[in-house]
Amino acid sequence: MVWDVINSRGQVFVDEIKIHELIQEILPDTSWEIFQDILLNLYEVGLVRKRQTHDERYMYQARSKETATKLQALENHEFEIYELIENSERKGISKTDIQKQIKLVQSLVESSLKNMQEQKLIKEVKPKTKKLYMLFDIKPHDESLSRLLYTNGEPDTFVVESLKSICYNFIYRRSFPRGMDEDAIFYPNYNGYVTLSKVVQCVQETKVTEIEIEEADIKQILDVLIFEGKIIKKFISNVDPNSMKTDDNRSDSQFVYIAKRARNINNAWTQAPCGRCPFFENECTENGEISPSTCIFFPQWLNKAINMIQNDEENEKGKDTLDW
Repeated sequence: MVWDVINSRGQVFVDEIKIHELIQEILPDTSWEIFQDILLNLYEVGLVRKRQTHDERYMYQARSKETATKLQALENHEFEIYELIENSERKGISKTDIQKQIKLVQSLVESSLKNMQEQKLIKEVKPKTKKLYMLFDIKPHDESLSRLLYTNGEPDTFVVESLKSICYNFIYRRSFPRGMDEDAIFYPNYNGYVTLSKVVQCVQETKVTEIEIEEADIKQILDVLIFEGKIIKKFISNVDPNSMKTDDNRSDSQFVYIAKRARNINNAWTQAPCGRCPFFENECTENGEISPSTCIFFPQWLNKAINMIQNDEENEKGKDTLDW
């Protein structure tokens, strides 16, 4: 029953509290203690995997009954290795990293990997020079992305972050008019926004990596920037609006990338002297040697803030007079 409930949620981790609530809808008398015993049993026979949350609760994901049957035949150390590989998801994990985390001799790790490969629980992939292992039924990252993520078989986040920075800065400089108000934007029919091919050309000219950069690589980097909320992807039609052509073929059109404007969000508390004072938290008290009433910096900041407000009000009045 409990496995069926977890399995019904698909390939996602479900909080144990949520699972218990769902079980109680079916069996109201299921206590938390009995429920925990059932979860422990499911984990021990390999029917579920678990992860611990920051507040020390557990989340569970169902494994297939076929996989669980195979896992039950593994030795304890083999099951530990399997869980490491399972948790690596699509990134995979190297034999060296497995040895470091499990602390087993090389021969034992190799025999365990071979056994699990024969059982079709895991598989070996080669994104670069180093072999990686991942679950048998998981599709690895695209080869283009692997070329960027790995240098000499080791993860290379420097390359990815550098490419993200180059792409974002290139797009940002071409997303807004220069030398104008910070809220200025281009006119609606502006056609100078950046295309994928332009970004690729820019990156290739920088030579940030010895790897030959391809369009597919940069497209994945741009997808990451879109996910992070730094840029947007917009469809622009180059078809003559006066044309009678109604074909929905986008060969005469293109997608462009536009940066979202970076804005500084000011926090009033961090601007106040208290927010930056090294004595505020432990030594500043109302009746102490250091106190808000005797602080020499707070009145200066407060007067400055009042003057700014007054100046803004006077400027607004001036604008109203000119408009009239």
